[in-house]
Amino acid sequence: MPSPGARPEIEGKRLTVGRDISLSGEINSCDILTVEGRVDASLIGGRVIEVADGGFFKGNAEIDIADIAGNYEGDLTVREKLTVRATGQIKGRVRYRKLEVDLGGTIIGEVDIIQS
Repeated sequence: MPSPGARPEIEGKRLTVGRDISLSGEINSCDILTVEGRVDASLIGGRVIEVADGGFFKGNAEIDIADIAGNYEGDLTVREKLTVRATGQIKGRVRYRKLEVDLGGTIIGEVDIIQS
C-alpha cells in the first residue's frame, strides 16, 4: 500500500507540515500539500493533498488528487481521485470523480459524485 508522500511522478511546489507543527491561514499556489501535523486552512490552487496517519486538516480544498490516511474535516472537492486509507476519516462535504476506500476508512457527511 503506497503511503502519503510516495508520489514521485508528481512534481511541483511542495509544502510539508511536519508532525507537531500547526499551520493556519490560506495556502496558495502549492502543488502538493503533505500534512503530518495540524493544518487549519483553505487550500487554493493546489493539485494534491496528502494527509498522513496522525495528520489533521480542517478547512476547504479543491484539488486533483487526495490521499487521506489521517483526519480531514471540511469541504473537499477532488477532480480526479480520492483515496481514503484504512486509518483515514473525512467529515464534511465531499465531492469526487473516482473513489477508493480501504477497509476501515470512513466518510461522514454529504457525499456527491462529480459527473464527467
